[in-house]
Amino acid sequence: MADELPPPPFAGFTSPPPGPEQPPKPPTEEEEEPVDEEDALENENENEPEEAEEDDDDDDEDDMMAMMPDYMVKRVEKLKDLNDRRDIIMKDYLRERAELENKYFGVCKPMYVTRAEIVAGKMDDEIKAGAKAAVVVSSTSNTDDKATGSEEAVDNVTGIPQFWVCAMGHMEAVAELITEQDVDCLEYCTDIRCNDDEDGMGFTLCFHFSPNEYFSNEMLTKRYDIPNLLLDDEPILQNVNGCDIDWKENKCLTTRTVTRKQRGKSGKRAGQIRVVTRKERTDSFFHFFSPPQMPGVMEEMDEEQADAIEEAFDHDYDVAQAFRSHIIPKAVLWFTGEALDVALTPEDEAAEE
Repeated sequence: MADELPPPPFAGFTSPPPGPEQPPKPPTEEEEEPVDEEDALENENENEPEEAEEDDDDDDEDDMMAMMPDYMVKRVEKLKDLNDRRDIIMKDYLRERAELENKYFGVCKPMYVTRAEIVAGKMDDEIKAGAKAAVVVSSTSNTDDKATGSEEAVDNVTGIPQFWVCAMGHMEAVAELITEQDVDCLEYCTDIRCNDDEDGMGFTLCFHFSPNEYFSNEMLTKRYDIPNLLLDDEPILQNVNGCDIDWKENKCLTTRTVTRKQRGKSGKRAGQIRVVTRKERTDSFFHFFSPPQMPGVMEEMDEEQADAIEEAFDHDYDVAQAFRSHIIPKAVLWFTGEALDVALTPEDEAAEE
């Protein structure tokens, strides 16, 4: 008969009562937790989304080329070489066009300076003297009397009042932003200029104001960074910057102060009346200097929000181009209203694009 085996340790004893559950020990360097391959792949994709998208684009291109026979691949590569050469030529074109734009802006700048002086009344005496000389040479005594009476009627007027606000009012894209309260303030606008960047990749609108009761700024600016400004493509707004308006006390046109009385309903202040003051947004042209905010690269938004932002920037850029391409170069025609009756020339349409 075979010898019996000894009983195992603790045989016949009941297990000890369960104690508090101990947290699992972290794995050592020699002993790592198993990682699911699918989870690891998902985490890697989440950390590098942009690189994954670029890889997808490259894969699509590679797949397209892989489906072509060798002789076709060589022809496509030749076409791509031509496209690269065209890109180099376009860079030279944009550089030379920017230089040409700057050259003729310099030619026109003295005329814009003279225009501002006429509007401000700095050339009133010179213009009056020239008009009198013309009357002496070519008019009869009857017309002289009429001219004298006309001069007496306008002697007390300096320059051309409301020149810029009238010009702006005849441009629909701008006029719809101007309120009655804005008109009084815009009467102090003495000049509007557009300064294009030397490299042709943006521009800055400058609105000059004489001292007034509304704000202390002598100039308000709005800047646009547009890499493809000189191309006929859809403009790519890289950045838009406005400026702060230093409103004088109780003269802000973009907000209004609303005061309301509220009665306490419960607690120690039940029945007591308190005054609550807050600011509310009002319609005004001067919101133009506070442009929409560019969304962040990783900022999430739904389709409705994206559409609203796109519409806001489109409208803002339309107003900017109304100044840059129409009001500023042909201000006198917009002041008189003649520009409303003149169809856009090919040059105007090209400038607006």
